[in-house]
Order: sequence, then C-alpha cells, then structure tokens
Amino acid sequence: MNGIPSIFNEKQINCVILGGRHPDKQPLLKVCAILLNGGNMHMRSQNLKSLEACGFEKIISIETKSKNYNIEDYSQRFPHVKFIIPLESASDGDLVNLAVSEVDSPHFLLLRDSLNLSPSLLPSALSEKLSAMNAFCVVPRVLSRGGQALPVVFSPSAKKSVLKIDSSALVHDGKATLYPFNMLGFYDTKKFKELGGYDGSIDNPYWQNLDLSFRAWLWGERIVLAASMSLSYCDEILAMDSTPDLSQLRFFLKNMAPVYKNERAEIPLVKFFGYNRKSSCGLFESFRQFKAARAWVKKNRCRYKMDAFKFVSEWGRE
Repeated sequence: MNGIPSIFNEKQINCVILGGRHPDKQPLLKVCAILLNGGNMHMRSQNLKSLEACGFEKIISIETKSKNYNIEDYSQRFPHVKFIIPLESASDGDLVNLAVSEVDSPHFLLLRDSLNLSPSLLPSALSEKLSAMNAFCVVPRVLSRGGQALPVVFSPSAKKSVLKIDSSALVHDGKATLYPFNMLGFYDTKKFKELGGYDGSIDNPYWQNLDLSFRAWLWGERIVLAASMSLSYCDEILAMDSTPDLSQLRFFLKNMAPVYKNERAEIPLVKFFGYNRKSSCGLFESFRQFKAARAWVKKNRCRYKMDAFKFVSEWGRE
C-alpha cells in the first residue's frame, strides 16, 4: 500500500505531451477546458472545434487509454490543443491531476467526451458569474441523452454512524452538493491544488471524487450548483462503482475517522479497533494503513475546520 499523498500531483505518471501552441489571438475566457476522453472517437473533431470556438485560454485533451493511434493526427489539426497521452494505466483522478498541473488559468472546466459540447457551452457572462461564486467547484445541471434531468444534488446523512448519501435532481443557484456528478464542474485551480487534488492512492474514481469533495468541505471550501450551467450526454452514462472496497477504507480513514477538537483534527488511536474489523487486511497491514493515515491527518491537522460528525449533522442548515 502506498502512502497517502501530501502534496498536489505527488504521483507522477509517464506520459507524452503533444501540441499546445499558444493561440495568436487573445482568449475570450480566463478558463482552461480539460477534456477527459474515454474513447468516443467519432465526436473528437467536433468536440475540439466546439471548445476552440468557446474561446478558452487553454484546452487540454487527456486520454484515459494509452493506445490511441490518431492523436498525432489530431495534434496537427488542432495545434493549439495540448494532448496528453499516459504511457501507463492511471485512474480518472490521476489523469485530471496530470492535466491540472498544466493549467495556469484561475479556473478550469472539467468535461468528458461523452457530453454534447457546443460553441455556446460557456458564454463569458456565465463564466464571470461562476467565478464570482468563489467556490471550490460549481456543478452544472446534467441531462441524460434523452433529456432527462439527472440527480446532481447529493446530501450526506448518517444512520447508526454509517454515511448515507441521498440524491435529487432539483437544482437552484448556490445550492450545496456533497460532490460533483461524475467529476464534472467549474473548478477553482488554486483551491484544487491547495487541497492536494485527487488522491492517487485511491484507485476507484467514485471514492476518489468523494474523497476530494469531502476533504474540501472539511477544510472549509464549498461545492455548489448553478442552474444556469447545463451539460447533456450524447452517450449512455457509465455509472461509477460505489462498492465498498479498499478505496472506501482509505476514504474512511482520511475523512470519517478524524475528530476535530481545539481547532485541529486527529485520528484517535482507539479508532484502530473498529478499522481493523472493517479492513480484512490482517492486523499488521491494517495498523500500517491506520498509522499512515494518522500521520497524514496530523500533518494537515490545522487545515480541518470541522470533522465528519459536525459536517453531516449540520448539513442543510444554511
């Protein structure tokens, strides 16, 4: 088991970077677009044309699979787009971290190639409105391929000390949500990096997303919705796997186990016994994981503004 990352983009990934020539004209938006590609090649050209027409300061297209033999051709057709091709297997969160390390803009818009992307995706007035919300992440309304509103409002609750997450499709500007649907959203670049980005030691994208989002809330940041920003899918949506596994245990250690007291957080030693029963890793491996998490929380103890108990119990009391 790797140690929990303590700095942004600590996990390095071998990759090839092509293109990214600076545009001749001034960009309309001080926003970078990050396009996470899952293999929807038939829409690639149209997506890139639409993003270029939006006037983003930078466009980063990153592949989820290393074997893509058409990227060199695309890099010649779209010289202003920066293409990143990983040379090893990597999770969605790892790839987003890699892309964000190339971002200089104050905000970035995280997109997927399974979405309908149009030249009117992000008008300048909307970009300014989203920036003024001063949130870690602003989450859009999301529609299915058939035009049905998808649940993007996620609310935490607890039942017998077990975290439960309820969902809703009722969106209004400024409404809080626990995490962004499928990682999609308008992110503050500085806040993203200060939070450490996605944890590369968590392999499952669902738990990666929940881990970063929960950490953002515990560290005093906000994730809110914007009804005026809307995205729609052109393909079927692949549901993220939320099955409890080793990734869920790492999420638990960093977010649910810390206790906030005297303006700092720590993981009490007594919590090891409950963790050991859940982990099924054996006594010594469980203790090693617990010790690593406890050291990580200690290093970041002053960044916590609350613990999970207070956060969940006070959710919705705006």
